[in-house]
Amino acid sequence: MATRAQSLTITDIAPQGSDAILLSLGESGEQPPLCFRPGQYLTLAAEVNGDELWRCYSITSEPVIGRPISVLVRRVAGGRASNWLCDNTRPGDQLRALPPAGRFTLARPGQPVLFYAGGSGIAPVFALAREALAQGASRVRLFYANRDRASAMLLAELQVLQVASAGRLEIEHWYDAEQGLPAQAELERQAHGLEQADAYLCGPEPFMRAAVAALVACGFDAARVHREDFGAAVQNAEEAAADGSAAALTVQIKGQIHTVPVQPGELLLTAMLRAGLPAPHACKVGECASCMCRLQAGEVQRLDNSVLDEDDVAAGWLLACSSRAASPVLRLRFS
Repeated sequence: MATRAQSLTITDIAPQGSDAILLSLGESGEQPPLCFRPGQYLTLAAEVNGDELWRCYSITSEPVIGRPISVLVRRVAGGRASNWLCDNTRPGDQLRALPPAGRFTLARPGQPVLFYAGGSGIAPVFALAREALAQGASRVRLFYANRDRASAMLLAELQVLQVASAGRLEIEHWYDAEQGLPAQAELERQAHGLEQADAYLCGPEPFMRAAVAALVACGFDAARVHREDFGAAVQNAEEAAADGSAAALTVQIKGQIHTVPVQPGELLLTAMLRAGLPAPHACKVGECASCMCRLQAGEVQRLDNSVLDEDDVAAGWLLACSSRAASPVLRLRFS
């Protein structure tokens, strides 16, 4: 992980709503430029009371080399990293970042598209909507839900985008404090006339579940429904072994040695977090590399990920969030 991270300099901090900021980050030019696609995210490190916390934040800026990269950071109740970033960062400060990652990107650029965004889920959706319009999409519809008007984010940016779209971008704002939670009938109404479009969803899990149910009711094929699931579990319970003995995992983190049991079929990161270990992690879906560590002894079953190449695997690197024990004893080391 250390070899993949680079330092970015904060160039601007803009408040967004009542509890979020838009962080703009500039590159030094000493390393290859960070290339990304609209809809992807950066994984940033926050140093909080001696702990290095890695968290994923969606990119809102356009993918233009040489320009700062902007990410939306919203406070999370009890969130150590998000609150630290909102309270302590200043222009000129440096933050370590992993390369852009994520698969929440347009499947058919230039085609009509339907978006559902809840809260800070607007960050990748905004980037995708802008890309769809730039690629010539004739219709782009966005349903954007927030708990209240004060907490809504990227409103000015959305207005600019809508004006520039020449009528192609439709936006419906929804505020729970005034209108209650959106009913399925309302979510279904958003899909009317766009039944053949691709749909993209990002927001709180209950919101996305409701939107998926609405799309299914409208006849959307599952292949045309795309969700951004930060923190979703990679492990498929049907793939997990039904019996067997726990493996013994010894792991070195920040110079400390810990030994924890790994249940049959359990992901290594899940076992470490269950035991209360300070294992670095962020996306939990094999895309950001924050839980990258080295296998020193034993064998693992590696699941699909977007980070490691054949050379990494040959050198013993693995992602704890997408690896399972394949031998009775394992030894890992975080750099």
